[in-house]
Amino acid sequence: MMTAAHLNIQLDFHPIDLFKSEHKMDAFNQINPLQKVPVLKVDKDVICDSHAIAMYLCETTKSEDLYPGSALARAKINQMLFYNATTLFPIDSFILSEYFCGKMPSGVKVDEWFNSLHYLNTALSVSPWLAGDQMRICDFCCASTISSMETVVNGIKKFVYLKRWMDELEKLPCFEINRRGLERLKYFMSLYKPN
Repeated sequence: MMTAAHLNIQLDFHPIDLFKSEHKMDAFNQINPLQKVPVLKVDKDVICDSHAIAMYLCETTKSEDLYPGSALARAKINQMLFYNATTLFPIDSFILSEYFCGKMPSGVKVDEWFNSLHYLNTALSVSPWLAGDQMRICDFCCASTISSMETVVNGIKKFVYLKRWMDELEKLPCFEINRRGLERLKYFMSLYKPN
């Protein structure tokens, strides 16, 4: 959603309440049998992954600043998008699922999380953004995952370059939509706080 906000794309939002299992209802299953959010419906077609949605939005608006046409630039961006999808997000999903089942994060998963952040911090020690000298869609996608994990495992301040990077992203107007999502997440966390 930060990508859409940055590109000034107006989307018609239909909130899905995961806590009421609306993502498992027949009406939603007809749109997305994977039962995952977010989903972007374009006419009769459906895109079911936040990374794919961000890429699609950049392609359709011909946004070269967030997702340039150069094969090498895209490979670097895709590398970080895939890192988010295959490394950061699964840890985030596991820890948040455990939290909402009444369990505090385990040492092993927290260690995995910090190791994952260490990799990003190292990347950010040589360039201001994850894929080089300019902000790209991978920065938005990774920031979304990292900021949601900060609500449970507050550790970004341990990583100087990662903290600086997040501070820069938080200054952007498009980060406001992420901030609203975080407030909603914090509200639900207050209802399910483990003992």
